[in-house]
Amino acid sequence: MNRPLLRPLELEYSSARPFWTLLRLLNRPWFFHVGTVAVLVVKHSPMWALPFLIAGVIDSLSTPATFSTSRLAVYFAAVTVLVVQNIVSHTLFISMLSGAVRDLERTLRSALVTRLQHLSIAFHDRTESGRLQAKVLRDVEQVQMFCMLLGDAGMLALLSVLFAVVVTAIKQPYLLIMFVLMTPLVAGLRALFGRHIDESNRAFRTQIEQMSSDVVEMLNMIPVVRAHGLEEEESERMATQFQEVNRRGRKLDRMNALFGASSWVTFQLSMVAGLAVLVWCNRRGWISIGDIVLYQSLFSMIVMCVSQLLNIYPQLARGLESIRSIGEVLECPDIERNSGRRTVDSLAGQVTFETVSYKYESDREPAVRDFSLDVKPGECIALVGPSGAGKSTLIQLLIGFRRPQDGRILFDGLDMETCDMRTVRRSISVVPQETILFSGSIRENILYGLNDISDEKLNGILRAAHLDDVIASLPRGLETRIGEDGALLSGGQRQRIAIARALIRDPRILVLDEATSALDVVSEKKVQEAIDRAVENRTTFIVAHRLSTIRRANRIVVMKAGRIAETGSFDELMARRGQFFEMQQLQH
Repeated sequence: MNRPLLRPLELEYSSARPFWTLLRLLNRPWFFHVGTVAVLVVKHSPMWALPFLIAGVIDSLSTPATFSTSRLAVYFAAVTVLVVQNIVSHTLFISMLSGAVRDLERTLRSALVTRLQHLSIAFHDRTESGRLQAKVLRDVEQVQMFCMLLGDAGMLALLSVLFAVVVTAIKQPYLLIMFVLMTPLVAGLRALFGRHIDESNRAFRTQIEQMSSDVVEMLNMIPVVRAHGLEEEESERMATQFQEVNRRGRKLDRMNALFGASSWVTFQLSMVAGLAVLVWCNRRGWISIGDIVLYQSLFSMIVMCVSQLLNIYPQLARGLESIRSIGEVLECPDIERNSGRRTVDSLAGQVTFETVSYKYESDREPAVRDFSLDVKPGECIALVGPSGAGKSTLIQLLIGFRRPQDGRILFDGLDMETCDMRTVRRSISVVPQETILFSGSIRENILYGLNDISDEKLNGILRAAHLDDVIASLPRGLETRIGEDGALLSGGQRQRIAIARALIRDPRILVLDEATSALDVVSEKKVQEAIDRAVENRTTFIVAHRLSTIRRANRIVVMKAGRIAETGSFDELMARRGQFFEMQQLQH
């Protein structure tokens, strides 16, 4: 049975407190963690019992009078039982640990995907999709490996050290001096290598993200590269990127190898020194021969456990770096805030812009400046102007992808800043300039997110978008799969699917951003007829460069440098012989 996911947007993720964050993500009660540790103790108990058995055997052989045969038999029987039970306890422990960590992995990926859906368009504009893909896939995998290592090898090492110290403190407290001497060695190695390993991990992770981004870009650019005969140049560019990843990876591996070798040499020498101390204690008559084996085993246990912790430290460092990397998404404040805002169940279609301004961080001048316009329900507004006039930015402001920095936008008199824009967008449909489809069937692309559409309504939308003849010509009709991003269709067919997807939602506000730009003359005529029917009784915003497609707009708004240069109907603007008239003349 799947455990419920934590609500990612309410999750108090803190990359500065990774262990607290992981416990929060595990979403397990305290007694589960206690039970897991208890099962781990039972599972590993044979390894802790064996030193006592070996010491007992040696003492029984060296001084039979002090160690009876019956007592030795009990030791053998107990260790045998402990060894056999490992089959059950080990399976149970791995099942508990794996279940919790796999749930964490699922929760973390779901949290990332949900957060990415709510982060602002500005965030996605400045962040490559390949980097985000690396966070969702590679970084989450690194965190999963981090948790498995920490929960198994890490926890076992800590418990083994604690066991050895407690037993020694009870039997021969003065021998704890040997264990205390290990502390500066561990601290010294960590101080010497820790910072360099962290820096190498960070550089390697950044390079992996860049490589992922470049691979995604390369795949998207294959048609362009092929068309210009740049295959060799592109291959060389990617080879350079792979070489840099190789260089960073080899540097990290060398650092980890030097760290591991230094740890091994240090701890082997410490074991030799520890054995010398135990022999000296035996010659003074303080401990028996069996005790030499017992304490050397305990000391070896500590050395091996500390060495193991240091050996897995590079892997743990990668996990910590991945936690920080994921935090770049989950802790990013650039998010659309809708919680607690007014829900909008329906819209009549009135839209009011009141002195709206917006400026991009990288630009000197605002993309939209002091824009004011009152649009009545059912009115068709065409936005025209040269490239860079602010048309696309205005549409993004209308949809709520960006928020006005000055002024405000009202829907039916309600300020956008007081509304839950997720509910507002249910009354808005957009046909973007660049058609975005996924590699499903035509039916799935049109009905995306809708489950209760009748075949009768769907067929009506197909006719309205002039898709019925396209569907009839395909071997599987609506069930025809269209390839990644609709690669198996023509540009005009993809655009008509996008129009059908918008119309089937029966929006009160329809946005057409260069909706006919990818169509040939015949298709444009068909789609224009469909658009003319679709805009009836809907508030419509049309962004167009082909001025012939907006003759029927109620008002045409001519934009220049983010401002309204002139406004009026087609005939009024032509009669005025202003900027619109000049634009119209250039297209003839």
